Amino acid sequence: MRALTWAGGTDVIVTDVPEPVPGTGQVLVEVAYAGLCGTDLHICSGEHPRARPGQIIGHEIVGTVAQSAEGIAAGTAVVVDPLVACGACPTCLADRPQTCERLRLIGIDFPGGAASHVAVDADRLIPVRGQANLRNLAFAEPLAVAVRAVRRSGLQDGQNVLVVGGGPIGVAIAAYARNRGAGRVVLAEPSPVRREFAAALGITTVVDATGLRAEVVFDAAAHSVVADLITDVTAPGGTAVIVGVYGSPQPFNLQAVTFNELSVVGTRVYSRRDIAEATELISSGRFDPEPFLTRTVELEEAPEAIVELRRGVGVKVLVRSSQ
Repeated sequence: MRALTWAGGTDVIVTDVPEPVPGTGQVLVEVAYAGLCGTDLHICSGEHPRARPGQIIGHEIVGTVAQSAEGIAAGTAVVVDPLVACGACPTCLADRPQTCERLRLIGIDFPGGAASHVAVDADRLIPVRGQANLRNLAFAEPLAVAVRAVRRSGLQDGQNVLVVGGGPIGVAIAAYARNRGAGRVVLAEPSPVRREFAAALGITTVVDATGLRAEVVFDAAAHSVVADLITDVTAPGGTAVIVGVYGSPQPFNLQAVTFNELSVVGTRVYSRRDIAEATELISSGRFDPEPFLTRTVELEEAPEAIVELRRGVGVKVLVRSSQ
C-alpha cells in the first residue's frame, strides 16, 4: 500500500509499504482520513525524540473496520484513540493512562494512519453511533484535547475565558468553552491570519493579552512570553490551564500564585472519556468542525501539504487515504 512517511531530515515521501497484518487483539482499519498537526511537523523536521526515519505518520485517524474482528463488525465507522499506555505503571493503575510513564502514540511509536490501512488494538477504537460523517470525525482527536482542557479547568457557567494561542487547539478550546456556557471568551493571537479565522467563528480576538483579566486562562501557545504573562492575566482566585507543551522549563511567578490564590492546572492530551465525548459531540452535531477543516488532499499530495503547513497556510489539513 501507499503511505506517507518521514524519510529523515526534512524529507517526507509517499512510498510503498506492506499492508499491515493485524496481530492478536488487533483490528484492521481502512483509513478514510488522517489529520495533520504540529506534532507531525515536528516529526517531519527531525525534531521529535522518538520518531525514526521510515515512520508512517498520522495519529488523527478515522475510518471503517476492514474485517470483522474482536467483536467489531466490518464496515463499522471508528475513531482511533492513538494513545498507547503501558497499563502497568502507577499512573496507569490509577486509571490515568494519559500520564503513563511510558506513553506511546500511533503515528510516532507505531505505524500511523496516513495510509490506506492501519492495524490498531481493538481497545483503541471508538465505534461511532448513528450516521457517521467521516470527514468531520477526523477532528475528534484534536477536539478531545480541548474537551480535556476545559474539563480540567473546572469552568463554571458565566466565567470569563482567555485563550492565549490561536492554533487549531486554541481556537477549539475557545469554541468549546463558549459551548459549555462560558461568559466572555477572548482569544489572544499575534498572527492576523489566525485571528481572522477565529473571528469568523464569532470569537473575540486581540493581538496581545497584556492588560486583560479572566477567571479561566488557557495557555495554548507554550511560548516563554506567555509563561511570563499568564499569572498577570489570571484573575485573583482564577485558574490557569497549561495546554501547550513547553520544550524546556520556564520561569513562573509563584509569588503571584500565592498572593492571588491562583490554581495552576496541567493537562496532557486526553483520556478515553474525552475522545469519546469529542466523537459524540461531532457525530451528534453539537460541535461543528467544518470551519476548522480548511483543506483536504489526496495521499500523493500530502508532502506538499506539509510544506504549506510549515509556512502557516491553513488550519487543519486532512489526508484522504482511501477512495
